[in-house]
Amino acid sequence: MYRFLALSLVFALNASVAIAVEERTRICLNAADTRSAIAANSLADPLATLRAVARKGQADPLRSRLCRWDEKFVYEMALLRRDGKVIRVFIDAANGVQAVSAP
Repeated sequence: MYRFLALSLVFALNASVAIAVEERTRICLNAADTRSAIAANSLADPLATLRAVARKGQADPLRSRLCRWDEKFVYEMALLRRDGKVIRVFIDAANGVQAVSAP
């Protein structure tokens, strides 16, 4: 019984460390910082990118935010599909190409 509790505690601690590492690699910017980052780094226009992605995915745009994944800027976008499901899309802010997955 004690062995099970000890193993559970070890797994729980490892999971919390992994979550803490993930949080450090992804930082989302507020509106003012987003405008500054777009101007300073020549990033794609977020509104035009959101509309293009929504049109391509045949969905309605819900929101877009600029996040920094390690050293890369990525737009995290939420779209509402026609069947009512919300999907998340990740777009490289520098070139407008869809990123593979979330951090």
